[in-house]
Amino acid sequence: MAAADPRAELLEEATCSICKELFTDPVTLDCGHSFCLTCVTRFKASEDLEKWCPECRERLDLEKELKPSKRLSNMVEMVTKLDIAPRGPATEGLCEEHGERLQLFCETDCGLLCVVCRESRAHREHRVTPMKEAEQEYKVKLQDWLCPLREEIRYMLESKLKEEEQYNTMRNKVRAEKQKIESEIEQLRQLLRDKEQTLHRELEELEKKITMVENANISTLSNQITSLNTLIADLEKKCKEPALDLLKDVRSALDRCKKVKFQGPESEMKKTKEKEFLITLKPEKEMKKYKGK
Repeated sequence: MAAADPRAELLEEATCSICKELFTDPVTLDCGHSFCLTCVTRFKASEDLEKWCPECRERLDLEKELKPSKRLSNMVEMVTKLDIAPRGPATEGLCEEHGERLQLFCETDCGLLCVVCRESRAHREHRVTPMKEAEQEYKVKLQDWLCPLREEIRYMLESKLKEEEQYNTMRNKVRAEKQKIESEIEQLRQLLRDKEQTLHRELEELEKKITMVENANISTLSNQITSLNTLIADLEKKCKEPALDLLKDVRSALDRCKKVKFQGPESEMKKTKEKEFLITLKPEKEMKKYKGK
């Protein structure tokens, strides 16, 4: 039979059976078992547990003053110096409160229990089953949920795809309408540019006609003014002549006065149609023409 490892035995003796870690401020109960001061204090504060030793189940009077164990403190210090303590606490699968293996499942609270928890007042009236049985039962329940959940996610994926298609269709319609509007606006701009060029040409032609009519009227008025000035000068000269000379051809002078007929600019302006001088730009009319195309 193989000899026990003294280092492992030393480590076991320096480990608290409640928290499964090296003793911290160890204290010894009347039954002889030792625990961490914090573990015993927490155990004392529990109202749902009977007051007995967590290791040997001997009933104890936990109201007595707890005395520290100097010997165990020295042992813990020795284990620490020898570096034989495990790097991490191996507490997986153990009850955090009692350090016992978790073997039971509480149906009422849906939680794992150790045998000590099972006897506590908190779970004494609850329905408790072995962990293996609970595992199989809840595995079936969870698997029963897989089918409807997969169906639900399939429906949601289909709905998501339909939503994306609808939004893409709406987005494409908006883009098509935007391109249509931009095209129409560009056509309107081109229409306005063409109209602008046409009106510029018409206005230039109108300006030329105005200048031509102006020159004609001014020339006519200038000629008439010259003729009248000449007639006035002749009449003034005639009035200064002696009676014999004045009366000799006075009839001729009077006939020249009678033949004078003044032609103002209105008579020349009427020769050009009035509508040729009136050009009005009406954008709304041009828009109607464009939309009707």
